[in-house]
Amino acid sequence: MTAVNQNGKSRMRLERKLKKDIDISQVHHIAGGPYKGILVNKTATSMDTVRPAEGRLEFLAYIRDKENGNGGSNQDYWTLRFWFPQLSLINKNRVMSDYFRELVNPKNMPKNYIGFVKRALVVLREFDQIQRVELEVEETQEPALDDSFGPIQTFISVFTPESFTYQFVPEVTVSNKTFLSFGIKASQDAHIALSAIYGDVDRKTYEVVLGADGNKASYIRDGSLGATKAEAKTVNIIRDDDFRYFWISWKDHRVEVGRGTVNGQERFMTWVVPENRRFNVNCISVATSRKSKGEWEFTEIMDEYPEENKVKQPDPEKEARRAKVKIQILWIAKKQRMLQCLEDAYPNTIKTTNIFQLCKIRQGDVISAAVVLKDLQKRGLIREITAGEWVRIPLEEEANRHEVKIVQKLPQMSERDEPKIAIITALYCEKLAVDAMVEDKITYIQHMKGSEGESQVYTLGRIGKSVVVSTKISRQADKQNDLTAAETVSKLLETFIQVKHVLLVGVGGAVPSYNNYNKHVRLGDVVVSVPRDNGAIYIYCSKIDKVPNSLRYNYSAKEYRPRDQTLINATESLRHQAETRIRGAKPWETYMEEAMDILKGQESNFHRPSIRTDRLYFTKQDRTVIQCDHPRPTDPTYKDGQTRISYGAVAAGKLVAYTPDLRLDFANSNDIKCFDSGFNSILDRLDGSKKESYLFIRGMSDYVDGSKKEWQCYASLVAAAYMKALILTL
Repeated sequence: MTAVNQNGKSRMRLERKLKKDIDISQVHHIAGGPYKGILVNKTATSMDTVRPAEGRLEFLAYIRDKENGNGGSNQDYWTLRFWFPQLSLINKNRVMSDYFRELVNPKNMPKNYIGFVKRALVVLREFDQIQRVELEVEETQEPALDDSFGPIQTFISVFTPESFTYQFVPEVTVSNKTFLSFGIKASQDAHIALSAIYGDVDRKTYEVVLGADGNKASYIRDGSLGATKAEAKTVNIIRDDDFRYFWISWKDHRVEVGRGTVNGQERFMTWVVPENRRFNVNCISVATSRKSKGEWEFTEIMDEYPEENKVKQPDPEKEARRAKVKIQILWIAKKQRMLQCLEDAYPNTIKTTNIFQLCKIRQGDVISAAVVLKDLQKRGLIREITAGEWVRIPLEEEANRHEVKIVQKLPQMSERDEPKIAIITALYCEKLAVDAMVEDKITYIQHMKGSEGESQVYTLGRIGKSVVVSTKISRQADKQNDLTAAETVSKLLETFIQVKHVLLVGVGGAVPSYNNYNKHVRLGDVVVSVPRDNGAIYIYCSKIDKVPNSLRYNYSAKEYRPRDQTLINATESLRHQAETRIRGAKPWETYMEEAMDILKGQESNFHRPSIRTDRLYFTKQDRTVIQCDHPRPTDPTYKDGQTRISYGAVAAGKLVAYTPDLRLDFANSNDIKCFDSGFNSILDRLDGSKKESYLFIRGMSDYVDGSKKEWQCYASLVAAAYMKALILTL
């Protein structure tokens, strides 16, 4: 303990230190016996500078001082500040509250100031989650009314770095509230998210941004970096050298924001939440951007005298419920696996026995697994076409009518209704995203009885004035996927002979630049296969040979170049339109928001994953993998989470895609912006069918080949939104 008196205040710092860090010349007393390990320093004239406290308690207290015979003592204003080990994941508010309650436990309640400080030291020994406590006492001029503590306020401090990474604040309870006040110290871009699900700021989240656009505006958004629902011009609303205080209310499904700490006063933003966007707020999180660090402060009132902690006795009923929940969680995972198998196979059917085999269902669980299939059917997610054969079925869209028919033969259509543009997808989420961009659509699943594995799916409709057809390639673990893909494309072109342009839309793996923002491609971006200097739009690497006595490699690769430049010219036109648009959203950003409403009822989640999951790694020559920062944006208008469009070749080939150094070398040599899982067999079939206009549009879902799932749905959505903008440009 170190004590100091300054400016009429007494401060006592209690902290843990290693023996080697103790200056023994400053020690006044070394305690023994039950107080062994406690050292009291000589009274100091100043305190060492430390990092800001992460929490504090403030209260008025009246403690009798037996050494003072004057019975008219005043109440004192006490502040307890707390520091915790860095990177600690504990609930700091709970630890502070537990420490204080133990400190003022009626059984050991100190009766004077010296006893209070001694008690604080003893209790600190029992709380190894706390690194440092500082007690500050200031005498007030108000007379003491009784011996009790007044209202006890807990202050939680949160520090956000110059990086758009949300930090959840479990210490601040909001599930039982409809109002929150806080202080913020930042130069700009203070984000606070009110969420229904802990750890998820994308779905069911109201985001409030203060001091956006260079501290000139503020927004209420639907989801992190989502659509703006309310905005206000707020020049210099926050500062980095002084706390500014605000309140947020979400009562009666109205998100409101105002200045100060009094709910309802100085309101400057309001959003009346529509029914389909309403939820219960259960947690909050905060962030600042690359351009500002932030210090946040939240205030709570602590219950002064909680019930004494009781030793909990085992509860058999509770344990039984927990065991039941564990089993239910396991079956939820198995249900998702079964659904995933059917989505991969779609539009093909899979027999019940094959589903159980692919999902590794044990013989003793067969009956339960059959019940799961029936439950999925009841929810409209799958359909039993014939006895024991199942197929995945898209759910009815909430915003658009979309009929799904299972047929053996497609209906006749007039030449005017024949599609001129074909869209090819490989993942179920890619197909959903593409179809969300199509109007007046109808889906036909062409299934021949007794022919498991030979179904086709065609969604016909319009994008603008263009008639389009979309299909999906079945991808199954036990099938030859290249052959299946080629056959799917052949049947598509044989069925719809008027098709002139083919778009391959879906996910891919980004090729990052570690030191050049202008060349950098990251998750959530779109890559369009418009090459540099009329090069290849797609390159498939089939073989790699190391050059003898050299660090270089020779790559055996096949290049694909469409002869018809219609789609590439349309891409350049759209690029010019977007780059010359100064204000407003890009076309694809508008289509994404519209599609999000259409897709919200689907089983898949198309919201943008948290930006903190976009981690970039670099593999050194010794195979050591290190995490890197993304290159800093040079574009002053860039906002975190904004989708950027990159242009360059798309490549494939597991030999290069999965070997980091070869991947970068091959990419840099050929102006490659992304890799995918391999569509060379489709391009071979297109070339063989004399289809000379084709283009790849890829949304980035990982840094390999697009096979990682977390970003797949969102990446599919951004690719499909760009596809719609491109078709409308034709």
